[in-house]
Amino acid sequence: MKTNKGSYILLIDIKKDFTVNLHHKEIKINKGLYAYIGSAMKNLYQRVGRHMTFKEKAYQKHWHIDGILENNENKIIFVAMLPSDKRLEEDISKEFAEKFQFIEGFGASDLTVKSNLYLVDNIDYFFEIIKSFIL
Repeated sequence: MKTNKGSYILLIDIKKDFTVNLHHKEIKINKGLYAYIGSAMKNLYQRVGRHMTFKEKAYQKHWHIDGILENNENKIIFVAMLPSDKRLEEDISKEFAEKFQFIEGFGASDLTVKSNLYLVDNIDYFFEIIKSFIL
């Protein structure tokens, strides 16, 4: 039986520079490909589904990633779900931090890492990291 909890990685194509308002703070995000790492220790599939349909369903903003997803020009182009009883979000984020620039203060508010959003400038490294958590 599959577990419905774990971590996930979204690859988001941001077409042009914009500013996200996060809880009394503005963060400028430049165009490019970004990886967002998240976890859902309950209802993993529903959480990812919410992210995928955020614009169509007009959900209320709750997570930092919602500030990116509400912009119609930003598209999720790849999703990796890692069902697990163990919360891997921080471990995954640490691996991304070794390879990619991060947007400080984005997500990860309950973790020791500085961010959960990374500018992906090498797609091979992106998939290499994912592969290391799948195998």
